[in-house]
Amino acid sequence: MRVEDVKQIAVVGAGTMGRGIAQVCASAGYDTWLNDVDGKALSSAFERVKVNLAMLVENGIITLEEAEAVSMRMNRTVSLEEASTNADFVIEAAPEVMETKKQLFRKLDRICSERAILASNTSSLSITGLGSATKRPEKVVGMHWWNPANLIPLVEVLRGVRTSDETVEVTRALVLKLKKVPALCRESPGYLGVRLQAALVTEAMKILAEGLADAEDIDAAVRNSFGLRLPIMGPLQIVDLGGLDIFLQAYDHLYKLTGDSKYQTPGLLRQKVKEGKLGVKTGEGFYKYTEDSSRASMSRRDNWLLKHLKEMSGAWNREGL
Repeated sequence: MRVEDVKQIAVVGAGTMGRGIAQVCASAGYDTWLNDVDGKALSSAFERVKVNLAMLVENGIITLEEAEAVSMRMNRTVSLEEASTNADFVIEAAPEVMETKKQLFRKLDRICSERAILASNTSSLSITGLGSATKRPEKVVGMHWWNPANLIPLVEVLRGVRTSDETVEVTRALVLKLKKVPALCRESPGYLGVRLQAALVTEAMKILAEGLADAEDIDAAVRNSFGLRLPIMGPLQIVDLGGLDIFLQAYDHLYKLTGDSKYQTPGLLRQKVKEGKLGVKTGEGFYKYTEDSSRASMSRRDNWLLKHLKEMSGAWNREGL
């Protein structure tokens, strides 16, 4: 199967995530079916999609004609068979309960054509476990979207033990056609985004519980420091620009002061420093750099920060923040 063979997409579950996913699929030109056992939930989902589309029109992202076309491509039904029988790609967005999802995958396995790929919007459950409920485990894949699905770019493509290379590639290519950003991850607890977010959120709560700072100051510290850079570069690239040796010294010192194992410097960081791979200044860290690419990375960062500085200056002038 190739991504070009995907013509019809079914989204199962009309909750917050399902309706957003369906909107994105229809916006990308796909014949899209949204299914839910609750007819009221379906009606509510379609009303919410209309609001979302109106917001895009208001902000000049799409035209009114394009919004109307998206609505025309979205179909709704309480029948799982009607939604899925002719689907080439099915995205499940049911509650995050393994047995509930397994039951649904068993039904989909019986209903859908043999060519169809079955994807789950799970953020934590085993793709291998879901695949075991079907006779096509090689065609079962994770496709984790982030809320709000119609606005957040990332879609994690999650691979189970028996998920085939073809299924992963078709899913990755489909994410690109949906104008989203794919990030591939092998099966593990929390996968990518949830695990990374958990590290930050749990640490913020511990700082609050220790009475070191209040909630407003903790959030302000993130928003106005490293958090401000994250939209333009990820944590590993930030380390590359700052210097792996500098981060190694800082983390070793933090661990020495606290004795807390969660701050123990990763062996990977220590090994790269030992090898002289210090980031931009040596041409290689977690990424490889040329003089042009390192200059471009810093330019993107600085331009992003300058844009924010202008916005902040405007806010100060308007509101005296």
